[in-house]
Order: sequence, then C-alpha cells, then structure tokens
Amino acid sequence: MLRDILIDRDLFEKIQEKILDEEIDNEDIKLKKEMLEKAVFKKLRKKRSIKKYKRNGIKKEDLKEIIEFAGMVSLEIFGGPSDFEIEEEHPQWCSHCGTCCMESSPIFIHRDELSLLLRFNPNLKHEIISNDQYPEHFRFKEDIPCKFHNIEAKRCKIYDSRPHVCRSYPLVLMGNDDRPYYVLDLYHKCDYAINLILEKSIILFDEAVNHI
Repeated sequence: MLRDILIDRDLFEKIQEKILDEEIDNEDIKLKKEMLEKAVFKKLRKKRSIKKYKRNGIKKEDLKEIIEFAGMVSLEIFGGPSDFEIEEEHPQWCSHCGTCCMESSPIFIHRDELSLLLRFNPNLKHEIISNDQYPEHFRFKEDIPCKFHNIEAKRCKIYDSRPHVCRSYPLVLMGNDDRPYYVLDLYHKCDYAINLILEKSIILFDEAVNHI
C-alpha cells in the first residue's frame, strides 16, 4: 500500500493503538475521526485523482490510508513543518462558523495570559474562574456556548485579546509547561481541521508517489 512507503505498517499500528489508548471515549473519537476523514477524502479526490496514478497500482484505499496517517502524525517526523506552523500559514481556512466557540469546553486560559486578557477587557474579571483540571490556570465561567461569541455576526467579541487556545484551534495544546505539544481536535465540522488534514495528506501523498 502507498502508506507503507512512508511508514512501517507495524509502527503505524502501534502509533494508532497508543492514540486510541489515550482517548477517554474511543467510540466517540472513532466516529469523529471517520467523519473528518470522509470530509477530507472528498476534497483530496478532486486534487489527487487516482485515475492518473492507476498504472502504478494506486487505489482509492491508498488515499484513505494517507488521510488516516495525516490525522495521526506531524510532518515534523519527515523534517517538514509542524501542524501549528502549517496552520499559522493559512488563516483563511477559518470560515468563522463558530463551532469551536459553541461546542468547546473548557476554554483554557493560561495563567501567563490572564493579566493581558484583563488589561484589555477589565469587565471579564467576574467571567473567569479557576480551571478544575489545572487549578493554577483559568477558564471562562460560561463556555457552551462561549458568551463572547456573537452568533449573528459570527465573530468573537474579544477577538484581538482572545486566549491562545482559541487562536490555535483546531489544534489543542497538551502536555506540561516543559514539554508542550499540539494535537488535532478531530472535528469534522471545522473547515480549519478539514483543510489542515487535506494539506498534510497532499504533502504525504506526493512524497509517497515520488518514491514509487
């Protein structure tokens, strides 16, 4: 299979198993993952038609496996850009649909950004509480939906000083302060997530094809 050119199958399965083990609700994650991959596949099939590559034995399943792989790893392992670096290059991917504003919880506020947030929005001091999961950090009191999302205008009321977690979505910062890393929030309804996986899939597909 095309993906096997990029990564050993046994190693891929180990990575896949580790990711699922770290998730609390495997069934929910699998469903979101499948829907995200389906959305990406529709776009990738238009950009990389398998008809052109059939003589090399490439099939529809190859595209699907590349998409699955793109959703699991960062291109850094191939010396490429990180997910965050790719995302920063394409702010136009955000369609301002508001999905992240209406369905994300908790909206994390790092302790180091609290003072800056309050400096520009002093009225927020009663809207921020301690984060239950990380007591040394904070969160918005109301976040499903976030009360600072203007549904009609599809814009954030505190956009210029919004927390980092909002700026980096659909990438979510994980780990501790010493070893932070980003993971993709597998959200099929987010255009940003779909386009991020699409971009990575195209890069991985072309890289594999070049080695056939």
